Amino acid sequence: MAGIDDLEYRILRRTSEVHEAWPIEAAGYPSDEAASLDGMLYRYRNAPHLFFGAFTSSGSIAGYVMSTQSAPPLVTHDSMSTHDPQGTVVCVHSVCVAPEWQRKGLATRLLKLYVESIREYNKEAEVRITRLALLSHKYLLSLYEGAGFTTIGVSSVEHGSENWYDCVLDL
Repeated sequence: MAGIDDLEYRILRRTSEVHEAWPIEAAGYPSDEAASLDGMLYRYRNAPHLFFGAFTSSGSIAGYVMSTQSAPPLVTHDSMSTHDPQGTVVCVHSVCVAPEWQRKGLATRLLKLYVESIREYNKEAEVRITRLALLSHKYLLSLYEGAGFTTIGVSSVEHGSENWYDCVLDL
């Protein structure tokens, strides 16, 4: 198997790639937390510039980051199902890696490259992104902190059965 240095990192180009990403989402999150295929397609259609993936040489998706824009400074329950093109906060909804690519550093690499892609996007964007925000379970906080995010504390958002923590990265 190739390593993470052999993957192609880029914005998704087609809805078929979203369809290929959905099984990774379904396998990576409990059913009460995973985005539906319709939800993922909504996010892609409304914010294609915020759906970033890692692809093998054969074109299969190894992992992805999926987001929308929002006005509030933290992820809200509403931001999970809407996209505000005038929002200056990118709400990261999923960081997901295919099982065969897990524990190889891919999630950290995706997050760091995603932040770089947002900085590049800002150079020509009409609405400049000022912050990335996400929700994390406690056991994943070190992943996000290792990618440059700061943990704010327990989130007020209820989604699924476990507590969430607000994390941000200011640009």
